[in-house]
Amino acid sequence: MKTKTISIYTINELDERAQEKAHHDYLSSGFDYVWLDEGMDSIKAFCVDFRVDLVDWRISTYRRGDSYIETDATQETFRGLKPSDIRRLDVLGANWPTGYCLDATLYEAFHDYASKHGDVKGAFDHAIDEGLRYLLNDMEYQESMEYFIELAEINEWEYLEDGSQAWRCAA
Repeated sequence: MKTKTISIYTINELDERAQEKAHHDYLSSGFDYVWLDEGMDSIKAFCVDFRVDLVDWRISTYRRGDSYIETDATQETFRGLKPSDIRRLDVLGANWPTGYCLDATLYEAFHDYASKHGDVKGAFDHAIDEGLRYLLNDMEYQESMEYFIELAEINEWEYLEDGSQAWRCAA
């Protein structure tokens, strides 16, 4: 029988090249943005307040310019609607439609734009754009090396010297 000893490292003990390999492996192993469902639920709930349907959407950091959120909103949808008709969220979240933080982004963007421009449809479109921007920025952060290192530290993931995950090699 042979006994082999291997050295196990935390993410912070790896050199930069090994950290980059570990990060690449993480992103390549089926990485999914964990808050996408909650984010889309917030956008759908926001649309409901305006009696607007979410028609289609695509959100991807790989082709950020191709990302979009499409609704069936028309100028007619907003005829007679005043900004004061749309809920204002309380600070503690008691009246937030979904309880997810994107609720605040959407409603704040709507009310800020409406108070400056007086255009309810424009404010709605602006809020949807801000919601998309929020999701894309959060997705990019979750794909970042900074977030990955944080995640690896919190979960106490272990690696071989080259950045391969140690548990994949244990048999």
